[in-house]
Amino acid sequence: MDLVTQTVLGGAVGEMVLGKKAGNKAIMWGAVGGLIPDLDIFVTPFFSEVDGLFVHRGFSHAIIFAFLLAPLLGWLIHRIHKKNTDIQLREWIFLIFMAAFTHPILDYFTTYGTGAFLPFSDYRVEFGTIAIVDVFYTVPFILVLLTIMFIKRSSAIRRKLIVGLIFLTSFYLLGTVGNKLHVNAVFKNALSEQDIMYTRYRTAPLPLSNFLWMGLAETDSGYYMALYSNFDEQIPNDFEFIPRNEMLLDDIKEDKALQKLIKFTKGYYHVNKDDNGRYLADLRFGKMGIGKNAAFVFKFYITSRDGEVIIEQSQDSRSIEENAFSNYLQRITGKTN
Repeated sequence: MDLVTQTVLGGAVGEMVLGKKAGNKAIMWGAVGGLIPDLDIFVTPFFSEVDGLFVHRGFSHAIIFAFLLAPLLGWLIHRIHKKNTDIQLREWIFLIFMAAFTHPILDYFTTYGTGAFLPFSDYRVEFGTIAIVDVFYTVPFILVLLTIMFIKRSSAIRRKLIVGLIFLTSFYLLGTVGNKLHVNAVFKNALSEQDIMYTRYRTAPLPLSNFLWMGLAETDSGYYMALYSNFDEQIPNDFEFIPRNEMLLDDIKEDKALQKLIKFTKGYYHVNKDDNGRYLADLRFGKMGIGKNAAFVFKFYITSRDGEVIIEQSQDSRSIEENAFSNYLQRITGKTN
């Protein structure tokens, strides 16, 4: 999830674990513990474009990381507050452990892929039930934490609010799993009605809510892509075919960096050429808009310099088509242009 969500989740976990004894200090240190795994973004610039994709949500998001971080940061916090509180070292350690441990668990439910089992396995967990940004999940955390910070730590209301928040957001997260199962069934039905033969398919929620989804169905030569909103009156019937065009990579198919990039896409990629040259797009993240001509979110240009293959992420892929946001919001509600 995004940095804001992980920070407020960590703060909520801190309040849940130690709020009654530490008050707002528990929220603050929980937020720090929840944010630390995502500090890997400051390390990725020291790696190549492709290797950096695996560094993010890599070891700092592994299950073992929380066990390593908690004693170190817990000890430091204990030293800082030792004279002002009677909170034991083990309590601070447990707070940091829970904040750092819940961070990757939430990320497992998104699409990017998270290295849960590093350094023992490089398999990346990806449930794909919730978008990286989901306001219906994040906003309740922000509102409740802002309220709690002005309530005495010993107040029963404070405890009820945090327990209710954890229950509500956990129920919502569980609901995204059920919704994904529903959306999977919708896309399978739609593909069947369109007589589209496929080898595998995937669905993923698009940003801001859990109501707009993208479906991808793989064939021998490419992919069928369509959008579906939970508010649509009918199942998808306007699939766009996107050719894989892997033959455009024949001259460099043995390149290790290229193979890593394809591995990152989990095989859902499109190769083509435009005015800037040859590129590979990761289809799992969709486009910067709902139009067929919108740029892909993850797009990498591939060039050769002095016999070396150079892969660089496109900055153009961050541009958004005109009226994209308003059109996108309308599409979430089931309206189409």
